[in-house]
Amino acid sequence: MASSSDERYVWPWTGIVANIFGKPKHEPVECDSMYWLRKFEQYKPEEAYVLHCAEDPTGYVVLEFGTEWTGFSQMMKLDTDFLVDHHGKKDYYESRKMGYSSGLFGWCAQAEDYNSEGLVGNFLRQKAELKTTSMVAQESLNEKTETLDHLYGEIGSVNKKISEMESKYIEDYMSLDKMMKEIEKKRDLLHQTRAEDDHVNCAPVLKSIVMRGREITYKAMEKNKKLQQEIDTMNDELDRWCQQLIEQEKSTIQQRRKFEEEKKSQMESLILATEKQMKARSDVLSLLEKHQMEKKAVSDALLKLEKEMGNEQKLNLEIAELEEQLKVLKCVNLEEADHENKRKIEIEEIEEKLEDMIFDMSVKDDENQALKKKVQEAKIELEDARQQIIKELPQFLKGVTKIQIKKIGEVSARSFKKVCMNRYKNNKKASSESVKLCAKWQKEILDSTWHPFKIVDVEGKEIQEEIDENDPKLLSLTNDLGEEAYVAVVTALKELPEYHHSDDAENTHNSSEKQVIPEIWDSQNGRRATVTEALKYASNLWLDYILFCYDRLKRE
Repeated sequence: MASSSDERYVWPWTGIVANIFGKPKHEPVECDSMYWLRKFEQYKPEEAYVLHCAEDPTGYVVLEFGTEWTGFSQMMKLDTDFLVDHHGKKDYYESRKMGYSSGLFGWCAQAEDYNSEGLVGNFLRQKAELKTTSMVAQESLNEKTETLDHLYGEIGSVNKKISEMESKYIEDYMSLDKMMKEIEKKRDLLHQTRAEDDHVNCAPVLKSIVMRGREITYKAMEKNKKLQQEIDTMNDELDRWCQQLIEQEKSTIQQRRKFEEEKKSQMESLILATEKQMKARSDVLSLLEKHQMEKKAVSDALLKLEKEMGNEQKLNLEIAELEEQLKVLKCVNLEEADHENKRKIEIEEIEEKLEDMIFDMSVKDDENQALKKKVQEAKIELEDARQQIIKELPQFLKGVTKIQIKKIGEVSARSFKKVCMNRYKNNKKASSESVKLCAKWQKEILDSTWHPFKIVDVEGKEIQEEIDENDPKLLSLTNDLGEEAYVAVVTALKELPEYHHSDDAENTHNSSEKQVIPEIWDSQNGRRATVTEALKYASNLWLDYILFCYDRLKRE
């Protein structure tokens, strides 16, 4: 199995959101990339590209997260969030196989998407490339190393230049010092000459020497000042480069530490989620095993009860036969003295046998009553388990699934919403009106006084109930809201009597009252699912998720 450092991702880091046009027709279609940037702003994408064509009308959004490690973290967060909601990559392709998909699906773009044929694969090959996380980390390290080498080279060059300027400064300073000493010498000599020859006018020569000395001193001081300024400037630039180098090193260390912490946090969350799922699977398997045992016990008890009831009927027949024989013997003419004793003995034997059989009959009756009670208790426990599954199962079922919780007799809100969206331009007004209409007709459906059915003969043999299309309320519904709302109400009306009179339904609901009944439903086969089917399906879902988490944990 490849490690996470060898797993190839699309770079710059990229996420894929699918089924963006897989919405009800009355909802608006968004092709603007800014809309999707705002919708997924919590993940901080840098760019969004909307892709769609006639061959794949559901559409995709490609989100680009940049080249930094923070972008990688946001991409993985998006992938994890969709995966937890059962709207990941695997869920998307499974829902497409089933023929329909609902809601958005998202995942991080990897080698499989990059090399795929079609709209997404072609776009990714034009815009990006495949890289492993180790390759990106190595390139980042190489880039920072090159920057550091360049800065170190610049620092060396500046240090060398500073050394040269300091050497020149020292030479100029020594030259100036030597020149000043010569001026002092000449001045002393001038004073001596002036003392020896008072008659000679040396003022012009002295003035010329002084002026020349001042000029040389001024130039030397200006040159020295300029050199000092250059040295200070280069020192400042050197300090700035050193500070920049230190900040870059700190930033690199902080980013690396942050990445390690995020990775550690994700691994801990994954481990915790895996442990919870393992515990949940263990509980489900225990419940499934208990259910199978209870089901077997009920089946064995029913077989035994049927057998005992057969024996009981046979015993009743024998008792009736003996009673008839006894009556016949008692009615025989007792004047025949020769046979009187013999008859008495036969009567006593039959009476004794009859008493034994009646006693056996009472024992069997007690056993049958106990067995019936046990069967009834098992049925109650089984129904309690079913109701508990109906209560708990929805939190584990996300998106399109084979096993669902269906509310029998509930009117479809989507049909009313579609009607209101076509009728009202204001979305808020449309939503409010659709809720009111849905609640109104749900109340009508559950009204026990309203029974819009008529009885018809099928080929003159069978009597059957059908919807009365001339019912005033149904006619008013069709005229006011149209055919789609009519179909939604009629479907809910048909479901209630069909369910209450069904042989599969447990006798736990009062069929004389109309009520919406939650039921475990096999959406593929359009029928009521058994407890065993629901538990097996949920167990398989959890097993797939645990294996996925375990595989991902090993790669990390």
